[in-house]
Amino acid sequence: MLGAARLDRITRRAHTFSGLLEEGISIRTADTPGADDLMMRVYAAMAQKERELISERTRAALAAARAREAVLGGDQGWRSHKPPCAAAAAEARREQATCTAHRLSLEVEALRAEGISTHLGLARALTKRGVPTPRGGVVWTHTTVAPVLNGSEQSSPSRGVLPDLLRRRCRSCGMNFPP
Repeated sequence: MLGAARLDRITRRAHTFSGLLEEGISIRTADTPGADDLMMRVYAAMAQKERELISERTRAALAAARAREAVLGGDQGWRSHKPPCAAAAAEARREQATCTAHRLSLEVEALRAEGISTHLGLARALTKRGVPTPRGGVVWTHTTVAPVLNGSEQSSPSRGVLPDLLRRRCRSCGMNFPP
């Protein structure tokens, strides 16, 4: 006995279904629990017809998409046979983090020059100015401001000189960061 949730999950070809029945395999489905072999063959013929209709509709839709010059298929761009370089990716993330930290330190210093010094005040001002958060968000909170301030305070000259290995150059403006 062969059981399935729906008849078309077994096959959508009436000939294949009839072959299974001729071999003596008893087929039962959850969507037609009381159907005998004759009814199952009729349902199989209807499933085959539905398969043909689906195929026709798909061909028509693809032809219409081609006529609209729509891009079909997934990403078909060039792919290297080599796996991605983890060191290069880490370096790119490091450079991006350096530029983001530099950009945010300039924003924070400008706000401090305006007299805004609390975490909540800085968060409101950064949100009002539309400055993206380090992860690309749009709303700043006092908890998203704190790591930015801690990072800039740790790198300030009054806290000591960082080793040369930790010094970076911002690619967008060319300035060294931390200063």
